[in-house]
Amino acid sequence: MQKSRRTAIGSLDYSTISFLIVDDQPFTRRIVRSVLAGFGSREIYESANGEEALELARNVAPSIIVTDLVMPASNGMNLIARLKAPESPVRKIPIIVLSGFLTKTAALSMIGSGADEVLVKPVSPKALHEHITRIIRRKEKESAPAPLVQKHRTRSEPEPKKIDEGVAFL
Repeated sequence: MQKSRRTAIGSLDYSTISFLIVDDQPFTRRIVRSVLAGFGSREIYESANGEEALELARNVAPSIIVTDLVMPASNGMNLIARLKAPESPVRKIPIIVLSGFLTKTAALSMIGSGADEVLVKPVSPKALHEHITRIIRRKEKESAPAPLVQKHRTRSEPEPKKIDEGVAFL
């Protein structure tokens, strides 16, 4: 059983990734929590609004925040702006927006405001996993020393094979 789970979710170790789910709908929070727990995450926090989420993010510093846009008290755009403010101690935490009310313009606006990924509700486990993987891979590249990133890139590129008359083919 463990082997099939690793195959289904790839090589990410979710037990080391903590999440904060921000949504005013308990049902949505429960679904996202269930998916993340199914991936193997052991540390999942929940909040019903932006104000509460901001305080929770500062106290627990989750690895990733998954937030809705339409919520009472403090909506998702306001939350993103406050989390990503230059003076915010949690401004580097990646944010995934999960909303049922998305247009291309709204998605671009959210990315411009600091969201790292944008997903439309209802979200499939596969789509959520792909977006989390993208975030984790980006973070790994950012934190890797430059020579390691350079070496990795060089190794993955095939060497050209030389054929007659100096023509190179890959």
